[in-house]
Amino acid sequence: MALATLVEAKHRKRASVTVAIVFTAYMAVVFGLGLYLFSLLASEMRQTLGFGTQTIGAVTAAAQISFLIAAFLCPRLTKRFGEGRLIVVAVGVAGIILSAVSAVGSAMSMAILIGSLGACAAFMVIPTVGVISRAVDYQYRSRVNGLVSSGTAYGQFAAGSIAPWFVLDAGWRSVWLVLGIASIVIAIVGFAALKAFAPATFSNQTEGVSETKQHARSDTPIFNRTNLIVWGLLAASGMACGPWQNYLSSFLGEENGLSISLIGQLWSIVGILGLFSGFAVGMLADRIGIKLALGCSYALLGVSALLVAVHSEVSLLYAAAICFGLSFFAVYGLIPAYITKTVAEEQATTVFAVANICLGFGTACGNLIGGYIPELSGSLQQMYICVAIVAAAAALLVTVLPRESRDSST
Repeated sequence: MALATLVEAKHRKRASVTVAIVFTAYMAVVFGLGLYLFSLLASEMRQTLGFGTQTIGAVTAAAQISFLIAAFLCPRLTKRFGEGRLIVVAVGVAGIILSAVSAVGSAMSMAILIGSLGACAAFMVIPTVGVISRAVDYQYRSRVNGLVSSGTAYGQFAAGSIAPWFVLDAGWRSVWLVLGIASIVIAIVGFAALKAFAPATFSNQTEGVSETKQHARSDTPIFNRTNLIVWGLLAASGMACGPWQNYLSSFLGEENGLSISLIGQLWSIVGILGLFSGFAVGMLADRIGIKLALGCSYALLGVSALLVAVHSEVSLLYAAAICFGLSFFAVYGLIPAYITKTVAEEQATTVFAVANICLGFGTACGNLIGGYIPELSGSLQQMYICVAIVAAAAALLVTVLPRESRDSST
């Protein structure tokens, strides 16, 4: 009996590790090698395809719109096909699209292909909460979600390291082709690994939760106080993080006359911290609780915005970059982790889908309002003060969030 228990524990731990590694790689594909690769190669592609800056904005908007549409459709598709299958197919299709971009001959076809990557990203990331709820032990879920959230940083790092070499030697088309083929390989290898070591990814039985408890949790209404708080937190995250990133270069470069090299250093700090901050904060959350870790993350986010707004010397900007790098990836890992620990597996994908829709609208509103603030006040400094206020409000909202527990029923 004891031996059987040890063997079962070993299998569950191996499944947790497999899910963490594969989903992190998948996240790197759909975000780091997909959506962010266009930003990296846009200037090179413009010279060949002859599109203007307005097309870049249109492509970005198309990706956001397709992400939101996919988020609406995701719960229905996961019920029909299952989370695991949808995730693998989304990554495989993303790889095919990346490869196809290498052959585009017009700006329109490029916009359609790259815009559709937003849907692939949604179909990959949203169902992960259901799989993690089912396949990963309760005590590891925060760190697994944290590692997956850092997958974007790994993809960006890989794309930033590989792209310059291929662009110089073989042009921008080779970058899309090589990374597209690599993404397809990752999708296939990941599928084989999940099938072999984490078969619960493609099943309906939740690890470590009895059928009675799971049924009781699945009877909880979707629209309840806890879920509304979670959705509000992700909307606030979009309103704070979107403008923080989008207007940093304009505020520091155009308003304060700081060099592009310094701004680049700040982004490098954020990127380097993103490689491990999600997993590190996730491990901490598994020990001290998600609620406390999330509150601290929002506090750091607010401090980072305040430091940017009132900086009087460069050292404060470095401190702001450190605070943002530690909080950004942590927030986007801790919220899905909270969902996996408090929501029934049957409802997790739906709850996270609504959360991502709220995130999209929050980001859009934040960027839109952020653009109007300098017209009204004459400076983006007030925008960063508003970001700090939103982050502080989110930290206060966390205090009324119920503490997660193994028997939580929201």
